[in-house]
Amino acid sequence: MVNPRKFLLTFDVEDFINPNAISALHEILEILEEYKLRAIFFITGLMAEKISNYPKIIEQLKNHKIGYHSSSHSVRPIIPEYTDVKSYKEAYEISIQRETSHINPLTGKIEGEGGIYFLRDLFYPKKVEAFRAPGMCWTPPHLEALRDLGIKYDFSSGLTFSQPILHKGIVFYPFTVTQKWDGSFYDYECLLTSILKNKVTVLDIHPTLLVNRIMWDSIYYKGNPKALLRSPRRSSKEITYLLRKFKLLIRQINLLRKGKIIETEPKLEVLSKRLKVNGKRIKEWYNMSMSWARNLFGCNPKFILNHFYEFFNEKHQ
Repeated sequence: MVNPRKFLLTFDVEDFINPNAISALHEILEILEEYKLRAIFFITGLMAEKISNYPKIIEQLKNHKIGYHSSSHSVRPIIPEYTDVKSYKEAYEISIQRETSHINPLTGKIEGEGGIYFLRDLFYPKKVEAFRAPGMCWTPPHLEALRDLGIKYDFSSGLTFSQPILHKGIVFYPFTVTQKWDGSFYDYECLLTSILKNKVTVLDIHPTLLVNRIMWDSIYYKGNPKALLRSPRRSSKEITYLLRKFKLLIRQINLLRKGKIIETEPKLEVLSKRLKVNGKRIKEWYNMSMSWARNLFGCNPKFILNHFYEFFNEKHQ
């Protein structure tokens, strides 16, 4: 008998500006509960602060695995901006400070404790051990800082596409199938191809895009805004349509689970299988990681490529 493929359903919970993102999160949790399907919810520090005012949603989320999605996601400076310093150690120390702090969403300045500490306190005694970087844009000193804050599993990198791999005490999970699910034929084709081809498939969905036309963080692309402007809403008809498509996806995942084609329980693995590294791959991983920051935020780091080579113990070629 063929062992079922592992399938991890994940959500990026990050939109602390638009109230309807909370409604979308609630709808998703209701649908998941109907089908008894468990997922991983990657939550930012700022979003954790917002949902702390919604006790029902907190109780619903306790049925799932909670991951961390950075302290402030797109508030400037973003991760590749504040870790873009010559010293690897300094980048690490800056990361520790920012990821354990509340970040002012208009100035980007640290204002007391928050971040991963707030998220862990909110869901105590659940463990928060998984991380996904905003835009899949990770940097090595930042990830090592999170490792030393208790993060064991990374869902950001393109280091692997088929199965988890271990490097420097961090288990790297495969890159997500898609980041903008809308239930199209192409989305299903990518999803099914991954399930058939790979040992582990990760699907990533943004609740805010079920109810809003554009990403909430577009106001940060040219720098921190003067006000937290809301995104254009979808029409009621569009929202109903997308929620139906999402429910259809969950129903189909449930059928694959019942048929023992996939296993959906989000149990994370402790591994000994190690990553194979060479200079060419390091540059590819770096370029993949920086694409979100470059394309949307105009970020062109000077030192992060050096950090990648240091992290992988290879000489910069």
